[in-house]
Amino acid sequence: MKAKKRALAVFEGIKLDRFPMWYGADSKTTSNLMELLGIEEEEQLLRALGIDFRTIRPRYIGPPLAQYEDGSVDTVWGIRRGGAYYGQALNHPLSGAESVKDIENFPWPDPAEWEVSHVVEEARRYQDFCLIGGAWSPFFHDVSELFGMEEMFVKMVLQPGVVEAACEKCVEFYQDQSRRMFELAGDLLDIFFLGNDFGSQNGLLCSPDMWRRFFAPGIKAIIDLGHKYGLKVALHSCGDIHEILPDLIDMGLDAINPIQVSAANMDPVKLKKEFGKDIVFFGGIDIEVLRCGTEGDVRNETRRIIQILGEDNRYIVAPSHDYLLPEIPAENIVAMYEEAKKV
Repeated sequence: MKAKKRALAVFEGIKLDRFPMWYGADSKTTSNLMELLGIEEEEQLLRALGIDFRTIRPRYIGPPLAQYEDGSVDTVWGIRRGGAYYGQALNHPLSGAESVKDIENFPWPDPAEWEVSHVVEEARRYQDFCLIGGAWSPFFHDVSELFGMEEMFVKMVLQPGVVEAACEKCVEFYQDQSRRMFELAGDLLDIFFLGNDFGSQNGLLCSPDMWRRFFAPGIKAIIDLGHKYGLKVALHSCGDIHEILPDLIDMGLDAINPIQVSAANMDPVKLKKEFGKDIVFFGGIDIEVLRCGTEGDVRNETRRIIQILGEDNRYIVAPSHDYLLPEIPAENIVAMYEEAKKV
C-alpha cells in the first residue's frame, strides 16, 4: 500500500493496513540507527523503518551567516545562538523597543532569501509518500527571542501594540515562504506542518486570553493559508496545551503534535475522549519510556498509546517529542516502529 494513501486515511478515520508513522530526529540519532541496522543512506533508513512521510522545506540561499569560535552562530533575525542542538538566544535585538515604529524600522529578514524551486523535483521523487511542506513558522519563538521572553511577556501587558506588530511581521515572513511553495507545488503536497511551543510542563506559557490576543491570529492565518491550497494542517506544540485545543479545533486545525503525555492535563485517555472526534492526534509515545525504558517497555507503551489515541483510526504514530535525541537507545526507536506495525 502506498504511504500517501495510508497517511491521509487517518483524516477520514479509515483504518488501512496499519497506522502511518512519522520520524524526526537529530542527525546523530539517525547515524546511530543507520549503524545499528547496517544502512548507509538516510532514505534507506526511512524505508527500513516504514516511515510514511517526507518533508520539503524552503531552503536558505541568502548571505552566509556568521559562525564563531565558541560554536555560536548568527541567525537571519540578528540573534546569536549558542549551546547544544538548536541552542539558545545569546542576545535579543528588539530588547528595548518602545514603539510600533521601532518594530517597523527593524531590519526584518527577506523571505526572498529562501528558495522553493526544488519542491517540484523532490515532491515527484517522493510522490508515493505523504508530503509535508511549507515553512516551520515558529513565530512565537522568534518574537520571544527577539525581545527576550521575560520582556515580551511584560510588553504584552504594558505595550501590547509593540508585541502585536512583531508577531505580524514574523507571521508575514513565514506566510510568504509557504505561499510561494504552495503556489508552485501545492497540488503535489499533502500536509502543512508547523511548530510553536505554547505549553510548559504544567500549563500554557501565558494565559489563554493572552494567547488568544497575541498568538491565535497568527496561527489562524497560517492554518487558513494551508487550507486555501487544499492541504491538511498540523501544529506542533509541546507541553500542556489542553486549554487551547478547543480554539485550535475551531480554527480548523487538522492534527496536533506531539501530545506530551507526561505534561499536566495531557492524559491521552482524557484528550481522546474530549477532542478525538474533532482532531487527529499525532504522537504521544512517551519520550521518557523511549529514553529510559527497556525494549519491552517501549513496545508496551507504543501499543498502549496506539490503542488509546487510535481507537477510531484517527492517529499518526510518533513519539511525544518531535526531535529524537542521540541519548535515546537506537534499539528502542526500532522497537517502537516495529511494534506500531503490528497494532
